[in-house]
Amino acid sequence: MVTRLCNAAFLLVAAASLATASTTVRFGALSDSAFPAASSALRIAVEYVNENNVIPGVVLEYIENTTTSLAFLDMIQHECLQASQGVVAVMGPILSSQVKATSPVSTGLSLPQIAPEAADPTLGNAQQYPQLVRISWPDSVLSRALIDLLEHFSWDQMSIFVSNDDYGLHGLVDFQLIAGQNGWRIHTIQSFDPTENAADIEVQSQLRVIKDTGARIIVLHCLASYAAEIVREASTMDMTGAGWAWVVSDGITSYASDLYDTSNGTVTVPDYLQGLLGPIALSTNGALSEDFMAKWRAADPAVYPGAGVADIGPYTARWADAVLALAKALRNLQDDSVTVTPQPLDCGCDGSESQPWADGATMLQYLKQVETDGVTGYIRFDSAAARVDAEYNIVSLKSDGWQNVGTWNLSAGLNIHSDADIRFAGGVTTVVPYISDLSNKTLRVVTIAADGFVEISDVDRDGNNVTGNDRFQGFCMDLFSWLSTELGFKYEYYEVEDGQYGIYNSETGKWSGLVGDVVDGKADISVAIMSITSPRQAVADFTLPFYDNGITLAMQKASSRTSNTWGFVSPFEGELWATILLTALAVGLFQGLANLVTKNMDEESEEPAKEDEDKETGFWEAVWQSFVALVQLGPEFLPRSLSGRVSAFFWGIGILVAISTYTANLAAFLTVRNVDNSISSPEDLLSQTEISYGVVRTYATWVSFKTTTTEPYQSLGVVMKANEESVLVENLQEGLDKMRQEKYALFTDSAELDYASSRQPCDLETIGRLFWQTGYGMLLPKNSKYTVEFNQAIVSAEERGVVDELDVKWIKSSECSGTDQTVLESSVIGLQDMLGVFVLVYGGMALALVVLIGEFIHSCYQDVKKSDPHKHLTVTEAAKTRLRRIFSRHKKSIAKDKVHPSNIQTNRAFIVDLE
Repeated sequence: MVTRLCNAAFLLVAAASLATASTTVRFGALSDSAFPAASSALRIAVEYVNENNVIPGVVLEYIENTTTSLAFLDMIQHECLQASQGVVAVMGPILSSQVKATSPVSTGLSLPQIAPEAADPTLGNAQQYPQLVRISWPDSVLSRALIDLLEHFSWDQMSIFVSNDDYGLHGLVDFQLIAGQNGWRIHTIQSFDPTENAADIEVQSQLRVIKDTGARIIVLHCLASYAAEIVREASTMDMTGAGWAWVVSDGITSYASDLYDTSNGTVTVPDYLQGLLGPIALSTNGALSEDFMAKWRAADPAVYPGAGVADIGPYTARWADAVLALAKALRNLQDDSVTVTPQPLDCGCDGSESQPWADGATMLQYLKQVETDGVTGYIRFDSAAARVDAEYNIVSLKSDGWQNVGTWNLSAGLNIHSDADIRFAGGVTTVVPYISDLSNKTLRVVTIAADGFVEISDVDRDGNNVTGNDRFQGFCMDLFSWLSTELGFKYEYYEVEDGQYGIYNSETGKWSGLVGDVVDGKADISVAIMSITSPRQAVADFTLPFYDNGITLAMQKASSRTSNTWGFVSPFEGELWATILLTALAVGLFQGLANLVTKNMDEESEEPAKEDEDKETGFWEAVWQSFVALVQLGPEFLPRSLSGRVSAFFWGIGILVAISTYTANLAAFLTVRNVDNSISSPEDLLSQTEISYGVVRTYATWVSFKTTTTEPYQSLGVVMKANEESVLVENLQEGLDKMRQEKYALFTDSAELDYASSRQPCDLETIGRLFWQTGYGMLLPKNSKYTVEFNQAIVSAEERGVVDELDVKWIKSSECSGTDQTVLESSVIGLQDMLGVFVLVYGGMALALVVLIGEFIHSCYQDVKKSDPHKHLTVTEAAKTRLRRIFSRHKKSIAKDKVHPSNIQTNRAFIVDLE
């Protein structure tokens, strides 16, 4: 049921239908008294249809009701009255807000509604406005034309001024979206309340805000009658002279008579309006425009208000297109032999049930399918019943009216004529999109001391007393001086009174430090190493970072390794060295024993031993050979027995691993000055209690540790909170001293720690990775009009290498370049690391022992077999005999060595003893 917005007085039903009056078809028309030309276009179009028999055998009539622009209730009542008289469609109203107000009646009655002028993009919602057919292109298309126009002039900063109605508020939504995607800056969006009389609008305060932003490009979107008052008011505020550009929408360009005087066949354009630029839809681009315009020009203005002139506005002409579209739909119904029967429709104002028109859906379908010539262009619609094939001319307002300077359409985009003479306000041809008053300002700058970045002293480096800005030196000061040269401002420094960067006090609702001075208006800008944080950014504006920064951990360096004469033994622990030597001795003893046990086991064989085999490899030679193998002098002999060779093989494996490991680790010890530091990351601090850690109490770092939910930083914050009095320091210098005097680690800005650790006495180092990376920014008041300029200048400083030069000059130092800056670990190899090698060696010796025992027993069995059968020699007796032979042979071998010919000349004492 349609909302009860009408009363019983409108229930006068005068039925008229195709069934009873086959030659007459009616439609309703809702017009606005402020736009009489629209009514004239409607009337002339109906006459054109009837005169040219566009619908054979049918006379087109309409019922028109006129109201004022804001009389929404009257419009609703008029539509109900028209519906009760059996119309096939309702045409109008003019404004988007009026269409939205009357649309529920059309929806409830299933009565097609044709909107000639409404361009609000939200009207494209088919679920909310199912009966609506739009003759005008939506403002989303207009937004694209405006975007291309601004882009053509390289204007990336602007302010927007719109009417506070559906047309104004929704019209530039797409414009704002695309501007944001392009990275453009919209400094402010201002709106005004429309009034019945355009001269009554109040816009001074809005214009003042726009002027104060510094943006010199103003996009104005409203109706022409309001625009005339707005620009006139702007002229009194010096906003329409050289250096300003006003880009206007087609709601302004399309209504020339509402913008300036066009009476008596002459055009009078005030100076302050000249230079307006914007798109205008084509008004006479259709195939029927010539015939229609002939009737328009010939019409009597007294009978047809607004007609009788050479031109017709595009929106006015769309009323004619609306009539032509309806006529074409009725003609198509007739050609298809489809009957629609108009019927009186009741809005239910008296509480009765309203019944929708049974043939409404059919009528709507044929309207959407219309394709026909029109006055403004070819008429056809998309699936959302919005007109397609959008096309605009680009016009510039001069003293004699709008002049065509280009074209725009969806497919080809913008085309500015090569001979176009485009002049903006004040007659200039170029406009800078943003101009601030920085060049005329002296900024009051608050700062705080920080080594390298901000150094404050009453005495310069030459010992001379200094005052004013000369007291302040450092990276930040040099950078800000460069910015002042680029942007043309002057400045005065002062030091913050409480010595803090800025912490919010929830009890007082105030900020301390630098932030407090900027927020309270004591300072125009803060120039210091202030970290960009979200709480600070909520109350003030940061520039882009001028120096990258993060949080890191610093500690005092552990003592580095000193010169050591016996440093070559360092790769192995003493315990490992001892184990290697003992193992060498054990292997040598085993091989010596194996030599004794197995030597000349075949001495009783028939083949005599060769003389070189007589060269004894005795017990101590085997021990010597085991130690010689450690230093890879090469073998003087190879064990002849299987057991000796097994033990030698496993000992060789152990030597190979030991020497390879020693060589690799010795290289590391000789090339890396190892620093003994067990802390390599913030996580390591949590697993120990010997080293305390903290932050600077007044830094944002402390707030971050208290509020973070990320590990391990949350746990670190909990520990610091529990020991707050002992681990928190009041300033950076106190933290540096505490690191040097105690076992203490400090979390703070990486930039400050890098500065301190790169300078004498070179006893500090940063540890681990950076976290909470951000940067230092300059702080300005919220919504400062200077933020953009400072951002652009900072980017320029980085691109031109200014920041890098200052970084080398003030922050980076080579004082500690010859000392260890990082901790490179090269672990000493311990016994535990090599235990497997010794297990292998001793395991091999155990296997060799088993082989040796087997060899001995086998030799004993051979002795039994070779013995005299009559003596009945047992294995045990053979073993005892062989053992006696081994030891007796050992004594003879020693004596033989003493008298060997090679020793006669050098050791006669042995010969004497033998004699």
